[in-house]
Amino acid sequence: MRVAYLSCRTYRGTTIPPGGVPPLEEKSRQLILAAGAERGIDFDVVAWDEPGIETRGYDAAVIRTTWDYHERPELFVATLESFERAGLPVYNSSAVVRWNARKTYLQELGPSAIETIWAEKADAVAIAQAFDALSAAEIVVKPQVGAGSIRTVRLKRNAWSEADLIAGPLGPAMIQPYLRSIETEGERSLFWFGGVFSHAIRKVPQSGDWLANMPGKTRFLAEAPPPEAMEAAEAVRERSPQDLLYVRIDLVLGDDGKWRVIEIEAIEPYLFLDFAPEAAGFFVDAITRVLSR
Repeated sequence: MRVAYLSCRTYRGTTIPPGGVPPLEEKSRQLILAAGAERGIDFDVVAWDEPGIETRGYDAAVIRTTWDYHERPELFVATLESFERAGLPVYNSSAVVRWNARKTYLQELGPSAIETIWAEKADAVAIAQAFDALSAAEIVVKPQVGAGSIRTVRLKRNAWSEADLIAGPLGPAMIQPYLRSIETEGERSLFWFGGVFSHAIRKVPQSGDWLANMPGKTRFLAEAPPPEAMEAAEAVRERSPQDLLYVRIDLVLGDDGKWRVIEIEAIEPYLFLDFAPEAAGFFVDAITRVLSR
């Protein structure tokens, strides 16, 4: 079986060579390709916007390191849809990508999702109202469509100005309470492949930092999730699209002691296979099951 492993042409301003992936993903690519070879799957790493992918005889296309898609989200979805129209299955599907690309999906996930205020623009009025609505001493302001903490800002009540918003979202924004446990407990990422739980990673920022997804500034630990975190994640999985090839669910411990889902990543998640290499086999097994239907 031949599978297109969809990657990108650039990542954070750096050109990715043909057949390449961002440096952070090189180990994961090696593990996935090796697991595929053991199971009779030949992965071909291609940039998602290369012309003619749907004509090359692939059995499927799997979205992996398309880490520039948020710069052209509509073109990305349209490209995936064109693959599907041509008979090339895409995992996860274009419909799932469209659902997951705008973080308004959090509104569908029930009480396990973090409380969020939605704003068409992150201006001074919206920020002031959000502080009151959330009864928060600190808030985090993010784009509704974004990745990698780009244009994400943290603000303290009575200690911010409009100048702070220059680094924030340029368009529609989401505003959430800042959860202090991120600095100590960190953030948990839980992974399912083909509906089967695979592994979990605990991400702990360096002392004094608060972003838990920055290589070089974050400790990553393969660690079983607390049962309550697993329960919260399963609760939102029930409210999410079903039959996903892969999904990552990120959680943080709330100030009230309850786990809150802060993101579902069903487009191009970093899988942390460097820290859980056995999961590469679980991932490819899920692909094998899908292709065998």
